[in-house]
Amino acid sequence: MSTDVKVGDSEDNVSGTGKAQINTDLKPSAMFYIWFAANLTIGDFAIGFIPVSLGTPLNLSILALVLGNVTGGALLSYMSIVGVRTRKMQMAQSFGPFGAIGSKIMAVLQWGNTLGWLTVNLVLASFAIVVIFKNLYFVVPILLIAAIVFALSYFGHKAIKSFETVMAAVLGIMFAAITIEWIIHPSGIGSYHPPISSSTFIGFGITVAASFSYIMSWGPYASDYSRFVTRKRQKSTFSFVFLGSVLASFWVEILGVLIGIASFAYLSSPDFNPATALARFLGPYFVLGMVALFLGGLAANSINLYSNSSTIMVISKKVRRNIGLIIGSVASVSLGIVGYYSFYSFYETFLYMLDYWITPWLAILIMHYFVVAKWDVNSIHGKRFTGMFSYAIAIIISIPFMSQAPYFVGPIAHIFGGVDISYYISFAVAAILYVSLNRRKITYAVPNRTEGF
Repeated sequence: MSTDVKVGDSEDNVSGTGKAQINTDLKPSAMFYIWFAANLTIGDFAIGFIPVSLGTPLNLSILALVLGNVTGGALLSYMSIVGVRTRKMQMAQSFGPFGAIGSKIMAVLQWGNTLGWLTVNLVLASFAIVVIFKNLYFVVPILLIAAIVFALSYFGHKAIKSFETVMAAVLGIMFAAITIEWIIHPSGIGSYHPPISSSTFIGFGITVAASFSYIMSWGPYASDYSRFVTRKRQKSTFSFVFLGSVLASFWVEILGVLIGIASFAYLSSPDFNPATALARFLGPYFVLGMVALFLGGLAANSINLYSNSSTIMVISKKVRRNIGLIIGSVASVSLGIVGYYSFYSFYETFLYMLDYWITPWLAILIMHYFVVAKWDVNSIHGKRFTGMFSYAIAIIISIPFMSQAPYFVGPIAHIFGGVDISYYISFAVAAILYVSLNRRKITYAVPNRTEGF
């Protein structure tokens, strides 16, 4: 057991200031399995249908998914390193640049984020079960999935790590089998030649945004798991997180594109969803695909619920983890039941909404722990209002770039044909402004050479 830092070890210690020592002997390779399994999901698979539904050519769809995954995966990987350095749960790290009140505001937003993803994966995984058991009332699989995820999260990060490691192998084999089936029996590629038009740029931009949103939205979870990794392997932690998340996410999204092309004639069908499309493509082997989507939902939601309970503990220290697990489970089940039949129209909008609050928050945390308070993880430089001020200004400046048609399309987004790039703007503005406001307080202390990054 490492003795280089004393922080709260227990699943219930939020601040990281307790006297107990945390077990920090986890190998960085464990991060690969966690994020590989968490991204072999029906959520990623569903993203692949977006460019097809928008008539985006295959080559541009692939390029868009590459750009979205690489940029989003890099943010997730950097946030994982912050966890290795600070030994704190993800949302507890906001206290540094945002202060007590600001960190609670960020925690409330993250609780909504984790709850949203709990609901998304709950509904998508239940789609797969209903495809197998056609007469099964949809509430039954929703309750079943919620119960399994609750049990995994109840036993903490060690149980989740073990489960994700197994799922990485199981899901990897299953999605490999689906990929081989497509290679043997490709369908629709020869006839899929959407014309290049002004809408092509829009489809490309939306695909980049959706892909980026999905993998980037794991950023507020990263340190909940990486805080247990030994500090001597920070570079390796970045590499394993990046490879695991990007490889899995890109792979399944491309599968979604290919199955979407094969199902192009059914995209407008009222009973269409990614699960039914995969089942139709696999034919007699449809159960394999449905089980893969179901297990992927469990892998993603185990992480979602665990982080959801950690976040609510930051909001209120009076709430213990088990109570947080119950609150998150009940809320996600309720939302899943209510939104089951209107899910897919909600999914794309939900992905966009994530960008608005997460990207400037990530920018400020990265700047704080890598630039402003470099190598001094417990130090607070400057006045804490600079975090919330930078965050608020970044959001305001990015509004003209936002696009939530038909409700709102900013003037600059309108010029771009409705493509939303506000998250890139807010990230850049937040990063530059936060560093500028704290430029006289930047620490250039020489790091301990054993820390490796």
